[in-house]
Amino acid sequence: MRKKNVVNFIALISMIGILFGTMMMIIVLSVFNGFDGIIQDLYEDIDADIRIELNEGQFFSVDDNLINSINNIKGVNYCSEVLEYKMLAKYLDYQQVIDGKGVDDNYRYVNNLDKHIILGEYGSLDPSFSITGSGVFNALSLKLLDFEDPLELAVFTNQKNILNPNNFVKTKSFYVTGVFSSQVEIDNSYVFLDINTLRDFVGLSRYCSALYLSINNNDNKHIKNQLMTILGSNFVIKNRIEQRPFVNKMIRTEKLVVYIIFIFILLISMFSLFGTLVVLLMEKQHDIQVLSSLGFSLQAIQNIFLYVGCIVTITGVLFGSFSAFILCFLQYKFGWIKLGSEGGFFIESYPIQINFMDIILTQMIVLLLGFVTSYFVSRQQRFYPI
Repeated sequence: MRKKNVVNFIALISMIGILFGTMMMIIVLSVFNGFDGIIQDLYEDIDADIRIELNEGQFFSVDDNLINSINNIKGVNYCSEVLEYKMLAKYLDYQQVIDGKGVDDNYRYVNNLDKHIILGEYGSLDPSFSITGSGVFNALSLKLLDFEDPLELAVFTNQKNILNPNNFVKTKSFYVTGVFSSQVEIDNSYVFLDINTLRDFVGLSRYCSALYLSINNNDNKHIKNQLMTILGSNFVIKNRIEQRPFVNKMIRTEKLVVYIIFIFILLISMFSLFGTLVVLLMEKQHDIQVLSSLGFSLQAIQNIFLYVGCIVTITGVLFGSFSAFILCFLQYKFGWIKLGSEGGFFIESYPIQINFMDIILTQMIVLLLGFVTSYFVSRQQRFYPI
């Protein structure tokens, strides 16, 4: 009786080990998916569905025929002309090198930047108005609609006049009407302007650095093929993933690392299953001889212990998956586990996003490891005195 209790206790420990391994792998992957979802949402708000730019070079000219040809492609919703130019921003005694980004009225329809306005309003960019990132706004100590001390933007010109050095620099004043906060690298460098104003300012008439498109995602491949036909080989057409290759590669790599780490953890938890089956086989030596004398084949007896290992594994996987789902749901609903110091993050608690493909893949990995372990132990001939 005592030996039977020991075997049951070891089997319970094995099941609990598999349960916690499965549960923790699903929880960690769900938290990882939550952070991934937040990052993707932020970039989705500031990136367009498709970005068109030159293969080589910085600026290219556009005309109405080109824009109309793009707009006439089935699945294209909006096309926005964008011009980016390095500038020096000055306000009172502060100055900073910024990226001036000239956009047209369609820009608000190719992304969701207006959702990230924290001061002022997006509105329509008039020739003397601008929208700045929160980092630029704070670094220059700007004020909204400061008509007494406007924001001054300066660019270098191609005019060469040694007698008047000021001709090398061209300056124009703008009034800040809104402030946005999205990604740090964008917040700290971008100032949005009306594209026609920027073109006149830098002397690039009807030039763009990129075209941003809003499309129906179902027609992504068809639209890219049509764009390549219209634009030719001098242009590169990037979807959302191709616009942020490093970010997406980093996310995939980190997720792969999570899988590898937890596979090793699950392998360690399989040692308890290994021990359980070994103890069970040693305990059931007499029963094995009885079954053999009753006519059971060696393979049939081996399958009994294989089934025991599989049952322990399946039970641990099912209870682990259910526990993980409950805990993830509670965290998603109530956000009990906080990220850190209050106010230090733009989200208060660990985000959760349950991906059922991750759950299925986790279950398959654990079941495979459990089956291999059970099969290996149950096929050891030295445990069968027949």
